[in-house]
Amino acid sequence: MKKFLYILLFNPVMSFSQSAFISGNELLCTNSGTADISVSFNGTAPFTFVYSINGVNKAAIVTSTNPFTISSDIAGNYDLISFSDAISVGTISGGAIITILQAPTAVISNITDTIHAIDPSLQFTSISVGNIINQTWNYGDNSGDEIIDDPIHNFPLNADGLGVASTYQISLIVEDVNSCTDTSYKNIFVVNDYWIYIPNSFSPDNDNLNDKFCIEYSGIRENTFSFYVINREGEIVFESENSSSLLCSNNSGWDGKNKNGTDLIVGTYVYEMYYQEWDGWKNTKHGTINLVR
Repeated sequence: MKKFLYILLFNPVMSFSQSAFISGNELLCTNSGTADISVSFNGTAPFTFVYSINGVNKAAIVTSTNPFTISSDIAGNYDLISFSDAISVGTISGGAIITILQAPTAVISNITDTIHAIDPSLQFTSISVGNIINQTWNYGDNSGDEIIDDPIHNFPLNADGLGVASTYQISLIVEDVNSCTDTSYKNIFVVNDYWIYIPNSFSPDNDNLNDKFCIEYSGIRENTFSFYVINREGEIVFESENSSSLLCSNNSGWDGKNKNGTDLIVGTYVYEMYYQEWDGWKNTKHGTINLVR
């Protein structure tokens, strides 16, 4: 009796594990749009998966993109709930988190939005909100960025040494300790207009109403200024070459006293004022001042 030896040869079948993995640990500033969470797959497309944010399931997503990006601006934990590919259900693993950081707020402060060609400089102050470590200024005049706190900026001059009349867009970028940033903009106007206001009476009686003779002006060359008050006898009883010492907006002005600090009597006085306008034109003003008490 013949005996046969049967040898059975088994070809191993390669097994493929279907799986999905979610990952990401993102920091997102409140003004930065969205953060990206990644979901990668092993298996045969298309892929179907469900994920949750802070335990709340989202609608199923079907995709052939691998890895798939979830863009979101919601803070919290991101987890896979289920996954399957074109063949079968697969396993899930991983985890992701988005942390939202409060961004700073950039705020520019300055005393005026309009400056004059005769002195085109301006102090800027940042009153921005947040734990700020860097402040970057740009003045819109091709002078480049400046990283500084509360700058004083001189705008461009023409060949005559006067400011170039224009509108300049100022920007301030602030950065906080978390590398979050914010940007603020403000327009500054450089103008070359001229005007002057001169009152005709005042009452230096210390009642806090019109106690000083004061003026307001724009577009004059302050270093050319001179002012004289003359009594009926033709005597100069008061004089000044400092225009800012007479500015109403500085709470300055002439208090009705003579050069010796003595109160002048009630009456009408003549004034003479000399100065140059911003473009060099010489100007002379004459008039009367009524001193009443």
